[in-house]
Amino acid sequence: MDLVGKCPPDPNSLDAAADRGFDSVELHLRPADLADVAATAAAVEAAPVDAATVHTLHARPDDAEPFRRSDALAARLDAYLVVHSQYAQHTHVDTLEGYDFDAPYGYENNPGASTFHLRNLVLDRGHDLVLDTAHLFMSQPDYLDGLTDLLRADGDRVRVVHFNDATPTEDGLPVGAGAVPLERTARLLDAHFDGRVVLEVMPDHQTDALRQVREWVG
Repeated sequence: MDLVGKCPPDPNSLDAAADRGFDSVELHLRPADLADVAATAAAVEAAPVDAATVHTLHARPDDAEPFRRSDALAARLDAYLVVHSQYAQHTHVDTLEGYDFDAPYGYENNPGASTFHLRNLVLDRGHDLVLDTAHLFMSQPDYLDGLTDLLRADGDRVRVVHFNDATPTEDGLPVGAGAVPLERTARLLDAHFDGRVVLEVMPDHQTDALRQVREWVG
């Protein structure tokens, strides 16, 4: 698996990601980053890290422009588009499909979405899943069994994984700050997943996360 950082697409943040030891990152977009897609793409192309993935702006599912601009940036950078918004549920997939994304893309699982729900609304309908392990932990009582089952049965539909710690009520925590069995999670990913794993913690914690995951998987 390929360990990936996360940062906004401005030169200072991209340089800092390289200093933290990453070769590639997922881009965390802000509205200003999509005002001029070509300029943002040029800034990323000039950076010492590659854009592996682009996370859509957190927009309402019926607001097409932010999703289309996020997709345009991903397509320019030959990056994978993570389709996710705090305002969108998996019941909105049909609406989002109407935007005809050009970049390869997948839908990130929301907190509260069980494996049963994800199969019915995403995987069994032929869509890729961006698997957020913290969101799955918050949703699935048998988290490790659910994760193992997804990776074994549906691994061909999972190309990107988000990795961070969580409690049953809060995600996005630094490694070791929550209750997710992260070492076992990392070992399962190492055994059953060959894609990109985004260390989705705040920038100040990414170096520690990178070191810790590398120790766990050797």
